[in-house]
Amino acid sequence: MSHELTLIQRYGFRTIIILILLFVFSTFLLFEYIITGYVHTTILILSILFYFITAVLLVGFSLTRVKKINKRYFTMDSLIGKTGKVIKACKPGEKGSATVASEDWSIESDEELFEGDTIVVIGVLEDKVTLKVKKI
Repeated sequence: MSHELTLIQRYGFRTIIILILLFVFSTFLLFEYIITGYVHTTILILSILFYFITAVLLVGFSLTRVKKINKRYFTMDSLIGKTGKVIKACKPGEKGSATVASEDWSIESDEELFEGDTIVVIGVLEDKVTLKVKKI
């Protein structure tokens, strides 16, 4: 069973927000340069610089995806048996979130889980970022 990760799952919410904000700011600077009648070349240079920074960050983030980090540093059995707290409720077969070992993880369970429930990790799914858990 292969799960295709969404953009946010692959890069993280904060990363996507940073890239969007940089792109929007670069575009704002470019429009400001055009609106002022092509007079302020400093604005054009800053716009190009911020587009370049956005592109470099996008490439850098894509090279350090979650899967690559997990393949290098994560062993599947290191979290089995650890307990945590549910931070996003989920129904059976759906994904939720929990804090386990001081980190937030995607979780799946065969039972309905609510925010604040205490859970124990019973396995790790193939994507290595989703934990199989049960309520205690």
